Amino acid sequence: MQNLQRKYSRYLLAGTALSVLATLTAGSAFAQQSGGQGADNVQEVVVVGVRASQQSAIDRKKRAKTATDSIVAEDVGSFPDRNINEALSRIAGVGITRGETGEGESISLRGNTADLTRVELDGMSAAPSGFDLAYGNPSGRAADLRELPADLIKSVDVVKGATADQTEGGLGGTVSIQTRTGLDFKKPYLQMRLGTERSSLNQKWVPDIGIIGSRKFFDGRLGVTFNVSYRKVLGESHQTSMDNFDQGYYRMADFDNSPEKTVQFNPATVGGSLANLPIASYDLASGSGKFNTDTPLEVVTKSANAKTKDDCLAAFPLYTEAQLAAISTSVNSGVNRREAQNVRIGERITCLNQWNDYTPGQVRDAIERQYEDRLAWDIRFDYRINDHLTVFAKYQQANREMQQWRSNRSQGNVDIQPTTRGDTPTWKNSYTLVNNTTFPFDSNDRIIAGDGYYLYNPNQVSAWRGLDNTAGSVTTNNGFQVLGQAINVVPGSVTMDGKHHVTSLTLGRGEYLIDQILDTQINDTSYIQTGANYKNGPLQIDFMASRTNSDYNRYNLRAAVKAYFYGAKMSATPDGSWKVELPATFDPNDISQYMPLNPATGTTPAQSALYSDTTGFGWRPRITAIQEDQAKLDLTYRMDNFPVLKRFKAGVQYRAIDNQVWKGAGFLPKPGVSVPTSDYQDSLRACENQPTTTTANACVYGYVTNAVTATATNWMHGTQTMPRAELLSLIQQSIWDNHGAPFFPGYSGLESKEWNSLDLAKFITLTPATVNYNFDCVKVCKGSDGNMYAKPTDLSAETVTAAYYMFDFEQKLPLDMTFEGNFGVRAVFSTVTGSGYVSLNSTRKILNTGNVNLDWNETNGYGRVTTTTINKPVAVERTYADWLPSYNAALWAVPDKLVIRYNWAKTVSRPGVSFLFPAGACTVDERTESPADQGISDIDQNCTNFGNPDLKPYTATKNNTAIEWYINKDTFVSLAYYRQKIKIGKPLRIQLKDQVLFAGSDEVDPVTGRPLSDFQFTYSTWINQPGETQSGWEFSTKTALTFLPWRFRYTGIDFNYSTNTSKGAAGFTDLITGTNLGNSGRPEYFGNLAVWYDDGKTSARLSYQMRSNVLECISNCGSDRRPSYAWPSNNPQSFAALPYNPGEAYYNAAYGYLDGKISHKVNPNIEIFLEGRNLTKQASVRVGTARGLEASPESAWNVVYAGRRFNVGIVYKMQ
Repeated sequence: MQNLQRKYSRYLLAGTALSVLATLTAGSAFAQQSGGQGADNVQEVVVVGVRASQQSAIDRKKRAKTATDSIVAEDVGSFPDRNINEALSRIAGVGITRGETGEGESISLRGNTADLTRVELDGMSAAPSGFDLAYGNPSGRAADLRELPADLIKSVDVVKGATADQTEGGLGGTVSIQTRTGLDFKKPYLQMRLGTERSSLNQKWVPDIGIIGSRKFFDGRLGVTFNVSYRKVLGESHQTSMDNFDQGYYRMADFDNSPEKTVQFNPATVGGSLANLPIASYDLASGSGKFNTDTPLEVVTKSANAKTKDDCLAAFPLYTEAQLAAISTSVNSGVNRREAQNVRIGERITCLNQWNDYTPGQVRDAIERQYEDRLAWDIRFDYRINDHLTVFAKYQQANREMQQWRSNRSQGNVDIQPTTRGDTPTWKNSYTLVNNTTFPFDSNDRIIAGDGYYLYNPNQVSAWRGLDNTAGSVTTNNGFQVLGQAINVVPGSVTMDGKHHVTSLTLGRGEYLIDQILDTQINDTSYIQTGANYKNGPLQIDFMASRTNSDYNRYNLRAAVKAYFYGAKMSATPDGSWKVELPATFDPNDISQYMPLNPATGTTPAQSALYSDTTGFGWRPRITAIQEDQAKLDLTYRMDNFPVLKRFKAGVQYRAIDNQVWKGAGFLPKPGVSVPTSDYQDSLRACENQPTTTTANACVYGYVTNAVTATATNWMHGTQTMPRAELLSLIQQSIWDNHGAPFFPGYSGLESKEWNSLDLAKFITLTPATVNYNFDCVKVCKGSDGNMYAKPTDLSAETVTAAYYMFDFEQKLPLDMTFEGNFGVRAVFSTVTGSGYVSLNSTRKILNTGNVNLDWNETNGYGRVTTTTINKPVAVERTYADWLPSYNAALWAVPDKLVIRYNWAKTVSRPGVSFLFPAGACTVDERTESPADQGISDIDQNCTNFGNPDLKPYTATKNNTAIEWYINKDTFVSLAYYRQKIKIGKPLRIQLKDQVLFAGSDEVDPVTGRPLSDFQFTYSTWINQPGETQSGWEFSTKTALTFLPWRFRYTGIDFNYSTNTSKGAAGFTDLITGTNLGNSGRPEYFGNLAVWYDDGKTSARLSYQMRSNVLECISNCGSDRRPSYAWPSNNPQSFAALPYNPGEAYYNAAYGYLDGKISHKVNPNIEIFLEGRNLTKQASVRVGTARGLEASPESAWNVVYAGRRFNVGIVYKMQ
């Protein structure tokens, strides 16, 4: 019903707006036509500010060579939005992604994400985000427009079509930003803007300052423009979630024991390269044939057919001893027999997962605070040498320094044990089968719960264990079922709704965790650009060259402390979020309750010391360096006297892009030598001796680093052990007292109080372990042999050479119509080189030690091996050639009024370089190498993820059909239909078996020297997704209501609405329904409605923006976070391993933002202004599918509220 209401209201809004605008624009046209009836009725309308910019934007759209929309500054320093991303989102077809603090961070264009949208600054590439390369987007191609000051922007064109002179790279289109030149100003100009901004969450005012100056010299031949902008940003957001990153509601336990399934498995959603291959396959002891387990598709199909839990047990009977005995022991001894049984147990659990109920994940609150300084300045010189030749030079610098503080508070979660399938018991729970003795073949292991955990489903299989069933053996070679689940939920406290969702419960043992993170980021970007323009009659020549440098440094500090409580109550709110009511016996501000000592364990607990849980703190660095050199030459010749053909244009372009990333990774440069990682993960714990603790087991206080070895890289961090009183004192000194400040102030339903957090600056200074927390060892570091080594780095270099030609044409037709347009071809030749680090591991049997108990053997000594690892750079190089034709046609049915346009073009966008080069680990194991040499099939060596040098660029053809009516200078209406056929899609990760990965290479085993091309490998890599078609409609209109009486004649309305649909095999599939969801990051609709007023002195604007749900991913989004969700599928982000359990799609929920702005000119030189953002208190909400809570079907997984932002200030102009 909510979806239906949302859709109805959406179309009602669109339909109402269209009707009103049609009436108003018709009235506007009528008023203009009838204005000559009498001079007394004519009212003077001053064309300034907003209306002038509207007229200019309309004219740019009308005169564009292809499908284009524009934004034009109202005046110098008066761009509509301080944030360029937010300004762009006012254009039809442009979606926006708002960050955690509510600021517009990136855009999408007609369903294409930011990395597939090219951004140009004065004709040259805008710098990509260093953050993308360091942490996020593997393409590293998305520009971050927040660093560009809006003061000097003259116009922004969003080019949705394509012409041959347009630089390739924007699959959906190109954003072209033009700044003012020194010759744009007719007389000396100086403007100073003094503003201040405040967030409703932190209630702090911060400065926003801009200065623009311009002057001409030498009789107006030299123009100089200078701009400096400084802005301090104090962003803040309050957050609450229950999704534990991207997992959403768990389905790991059956609480209601209903005979009805919670979810019905769908075999149609099973996919991937291994879907029809056995999950495991073993040689038979007879010497011929195979013992094959079921395939993933067979497992899901049998599970789907099961009507009851008993049907699951019947569909997947445990293997008998005789069946397992048929498996050969010549390889892996009895391990294969054990693993075969474990696979079968995993298949049983897969089937039973259909009855598991929805429970919340980790309930967590967070406060995000960003303290950022943004300083940008540029200077430009334009010199008119003569009437034909003008040259220019420009330098621009943008610096951003940010400290991002994040305080997380976890107040408990439903903890279902064991935490991973096949794991040993957790520290508070135990099993019935212990001590590795001989057990009957058909034994079952049972959970024994304790200390706030309770036994649920005592006779249902929940996991597996590998134990020994051979008398006298020390080898674990059989699989046993684990029955029951230890869950920290008090029996009888659970309430359910009718959709198998837990709605409330009481926790047994819960954890209260304070987790503090500090990210420090420094991003420096510089542009240097020069060029020339030559005009002489019909000939025009343009030349530009530039260099862009972007350097990004980041380090991450993190620390956490925790306490435990019993008896908290958890309950779902009506909107789907969760509340935790802590027990009266627990005070989160009482430091004495933190880091308690655990009871001693083991066979002699009285002799042991007592330890607290270990808590972690760490430091994680990143450095990126990006440089792009560009040069292009364009020649234009007007063909005034030619029939049909009216202009010829041709040009060449060269670009060289270098990207380099250091992540501080450790490595093994050669046998016997290790170089440490700079990604430090230290541990902190309390320890106290008992009266009976022996000297050998006594606490060892202080900071102890991990041992320096030739096979590990973690020896620059370690463990800090302290007496508990000292540890509690450290915590007490580091507490950041928030004095009960409001949490979610003004946001209905979630208002509460903040919690005390950790002051990391103090915490770090009080902890000796942090001595190495710096950048000294990120690029170069001392190895275990005392020598200095360059650290691993991901490096890419791209060179692109392009040439094009294009013709403009025009032909007069009968009935005063005109047919015009352009056509051309762009040829692009590129070379991409990528270099990454690969770990080569050689696992060798330990032999000839003189001791049979140390030597390797097939029965009880299978694990007696040693592994040698080396890390080495591996480079790949690929060349591409692309021919990109394009043509644009326009039929002016009514001269200068009504036009029908059509555009068609082929476009490409390069895949991320990190998808291309190998950056993983490969292992050659002598234990499997020997059987493979003996002809035993299905024996592969293993690699992790490996790049695919043959990955192709994204390739698409796109067309745009539009009808545009330019009613007058102030009013236009357009309707466009676009379609983009993606023929070669984004990268999709798959797993491959039996591949000669190193065929043709000279790589060898680091120990034996044997060529790696001798071996077959199993590994994961990337392939191009299948194609898809994205299409949609765009309606757009602007009008000034000059026909209205009184001051209403100074008003106007802007409205646009766009849709996007996706068809084809690409993108995500709902793993339960089988519905194709399309690609992530794609809004299905986006709309803007703005009402403005401008009388020359006072101007005001109210802007409302709405957007549909946007698919983010499907849990767990490709990560291994078992036992929650894993499923064999064709989804772009997928992880599959037993037991299977299909994840849920999750979305960024539909929203509506209202912004406002008003300014008033006190006199011609002074203007005051007030701006407000998010006036309706909209939050960014992640929601699941309609399978959520019964009371809230699209239940909130997390809520991020950034409050409202207000700007007030004064502008002084001297002109």
